[in-house]
Amino acid sequence: MTALAKATRVALLERMLLMRRFEEEVINAAAAHKYIGRNHLYIGHEGVGGPVMLLLGERDITHSTHRNHGHMIGRGVDPGKALAEIMGREGGLCGGKGGTWHMTDPGKGFGSTSAMVGGSIGMAVGGGFARKHQGKGGVSVALFGDGVLDEGISYEALNYCSKFSLPVLFVCENNSQEGAHITSMLAAKRLTDVPASLDIETHVVDGADAEAVHAVAAAALAKIRVEGKPVFIEARLARWPGSHQMRPEFTTGVTDIAQAWDDARVAGDHAAWIRDHDPVRLHARKLLAENAITREEALAIDARVKQQMAAARAFADASPFPPASAALDNVFA
Repeated sequence: MTALAKATRVALLERMLLMRRFEEEVINAAAAHKYIGRNHLYIGHEGVGGPVMLLLGERDITHSTHRNHGHMIGRGVDPGKALAEIMGREGGLCGGKGGTWHMTDPGKGFGSTSAMVGGSIGMAVGGGFARKHQGKGGVSVALFGDGVLDEGISYEALNYCSKFSLPVLFVCENNSQEGAHITSMLAAKRLTDVPASLDIETHVVDGADAEAVHAVAAAALAKIRVEGKPVFIEARLARWPGSHQMRPEFTTGVTDIAQAWDDARVAGDHAAWIRDHDPVRLHARKLLAENAITREEALAIDARVKQQMAAARAFADASPFPPASAALDNVFA
């Protein structure tokens, strides 16, 4: 594994922390505005989405899922407009019409986000087909959970992608590890058996280790750009304990960056998840242990992120609801 430059390691921490603080602000907003329904939060996945999004360029296109907030914030989408969209406001990314599960930002390289299980994998293969035949370069990235491989479209998409050598990076965020709520009904012993059987290069990585994910994803993207063939990455995660709430709550508490250097601050019913599986804490702890940052620098990064999220919340709260006259705008029929 090639050692990352210090600036990249620190930038990765800030990006992951912004993703986490955004989701915490979604929890705050949902508590303040009862009309906000269920949100599939990205907490616990930052070690996957953070490094993958950081590696993408302007020509790359991303297709996300119902758990899309982290992917979007990780790729640089305006957090104020994203939060406004979740709150159904006119200033949102889609004018308040897409909501949490369907918000998108083509200007930041998002081809789509879909709440349909399997929606992203099919769309990403279409994106890869377009990238190849338009000759403009770029990689299409499919982001999805382990349950997607139960769907028929996944087999068809993977098969087509392999058969016709399309530039697609498949990123499976598998949070159905032992002891967790199992969402996959796949008969194969390993998720990677499916793409491997279709002659697609596969890799398995610890999804809580942001630098390991960065290394695997960087190598995969470099290979796809040269050879034009798909690569499949399975990132294994320990599911965040609050993942299946109907209304988002601070199940593991508000993230405390000082837990990276003070184990005494790790407490509560889910202390084991915070200590052993929280990718934000683990990455910060690693940087501190290797003198890549100081405690003061970590606190300064967090303060900067909190300030950014305060501004995002103020923008979302100030944005009005769309007028009734806009209800049929952009409706096809």
